[in-house]
Amino acid sequence: MAKDQVERRQAAREKARQIAQAQANREKRAKTILWSGIAVVVVAVIAVIVVLIVHSSRPAVGPATMVNGGVTLTQGEKGTTVVAHPSDKENVPDGLPAYDSGKQKENAAHVDVYLDFQCPACKSFEDTNGAALTKLMESGDITVTYHPVSILDGASGGNKFATRAANAFMCVADAKNDDKLVDVIQNIFAQQPEEGGSGMEDDQLLGILEKSGVDLDAKTTVLEEQPTVRDCVTNVSFEKYVQQATKTAQDRDLKGTPRIQVNGKDVEPKVWANPQSFGRTLLEATGQIGGQK
Repeated sequence: MAKDQVERRQAAREKARQIAQAQANREKRAKTILWSGIAVVVVAVIAVIVVLIVHSSRPAVGPATMVNGGVTLTQGEKGTTVVAHPSDKENVPDGLPAYDSGKQKENAAHVDVYLDFQCPACKSFEDTNGAALTKLMESGDITVTYHPVSILDGASGGNKFATRAANAFMCVADAKNDDKLVDVIQNIFAQQPEEGGSGMEDDQLLGILEKSGVDLDAKTTVLEEQPTVRDCVTNVSFEKYVQQATKTAQDRDLKGTPRIQVNGKDVEPKVWANPQSFGRTLLEATGQIGGQK
C-alpha cells in the first residue's frame, strides 16, 4: 500500500511537471511570436521612415525650361525664347539651348529678377521697368532671367497666392509657351490682389493666362501623365518646386523681393525705382554709354 501511494505521488508530480513544462513551452512560444511580431513592425516602421527621408531629400521636379527656379529669356528667331543662364555657358543643362544660341547682341547685359507675385514692390518694379526690359530684350541688348519665389504666402488670407501664382507661371513655362511668359508676369501683376486680402481663385488665374495668350489645354512636359496647363494650375503641380526654388534663392542671400541684378551685381532699390537711373545702369552694362560693364 505504501508503495502504491509513493508511485501515485510520483506519477502526480510527474504529471504536474509535464503540465508546468507544457505551460512554460506555450508561454515561450507566445513570447517568441510576440517579439517576432514586434520586430516585423519595427522593421516596417524603419523602412517607411527611410522611404520618407529618401523621398523628401529628392529634388522637386521643376519645369523643363527652368534651372534653380529661374527661366532665362532672350530674343530668338521667332520672338522670345528660353536659353540657359549665362552662368551655365560651360555646363549647359540638359534640354536647354545654350545661352549663345539666342539672338542677343554680343555685348548684351544680363538681368536677374527675383519676384514674388504678392509683393507690392515687385509690382512697382514691373510697372516702372517692365516695358523697358521687354523692349531691350527684343532689341537684343539684354537677356532676362525671372526667378518667381513665394515669400508672402501669409499675406493672402490663407490662399497662398504667391505660391499658386508662381506655380501658374511655371505651368506655362513647362508647356514651353516661351513667348507668353513676359505677358503672364505683366498681367498677373496688373491684377495683383491687395496684400492682406484673400488672394485670387484658380478661375481668375486661368483667366489671366488666357488673356496672355496661353493655351490652357496645352500639355506640360515633365509632370507625370503630362497634365494640361489648366490641370497643372488647379492642382498646384509645381508647389514643391516653388518651395525649393524659394529656398535656393534664400540660400543665395535673397533677403526680400524684388531683387534685381545686372551682370551679377545687385541694383539698389533707389536705382531701379527711377526708370532713368535704371535705364542708364542697363546701357552702361552693355557698354553703350560710359561706365563699367
